[in-house]
Amino acid sequence: MRPCAIYVVAGLCRDGKKRVLACLVRTGRENLQDWKLVLRGLLERGLRRVLIAVHDDFSGLLPITKSRFPHADVQLCIVHMQRNAKAHLGKSDATEFSKRIRAIKTAWNQEVAGAQFEDLCQRFLSACPSFIAEIRKKREHCLAFLNCPDAIRRSLSTTKVVAAVHGQLEIMRRNSGGYFHSHETLQLKLGMALDQLESGRWRKPASSVQAALDQFNLLFQARFESES
Repeated sequence: MRPCAIYVVAGLCRDGKKRVLACLVRTGRENLQDWKLVLRGLLERGLRRVLIAVHDDFSGLLPITKSRFPHADVQLCIVHMQRNAKAHLGKSDATEFSKRIRAIKTAWNQEVAGAQFEDLCQRFLSACPSFIAEIRKKREHCLAFLNCPDAIRRSLSTTKVVAAVHGQLEIMRRNSGGYFHSHETLQLKLGMALDQLESGRWRKPASSVQAALDQFNLLFQARFESES
């Protein structure tokens, strides 16, 4: 048996539908070189105009994303930040941290969210100075989702769209006895999982996306089409 990493890129297209843009299976653990390969593949296939990219804070990935898609906002997953807080803070502090993050996600404008983020940093600075210094340094990428329309911004603060792919695959792994019996079996199951999503729950835009679609497309046009 060998470990493998599955690199998934899902996109929210201008028609409001979610689609898998890339899916790469590689033996070994997740690593930056494979992520570079995935992003380069997207560029080679013609992907250029990205409004916002959402991923976790995997070491070294943020500057690579910014270099490949310089006009995109980059959002670091809020849920992963909350998990990291649990590793750095005590139980009660981690609970309070999560509550404050949820309040930031529902803030009604960027100024309020920015003030709440700074209050959060001040509150936990003495408890974990290195962790707080790191998220302060990346504040722009912790709050990039606030640039999006209100109806959809909370959805774009996390990587839950990709988690849906992993969830489908995890069900198949358990049903297969806890592991995939070959690389070919994994590829087959992965294709089935993607097909089930795109022909099922992703077949139509979510109601929150539909409500924000006109605003979202106006933002896209202003950034990428205003000069054409």
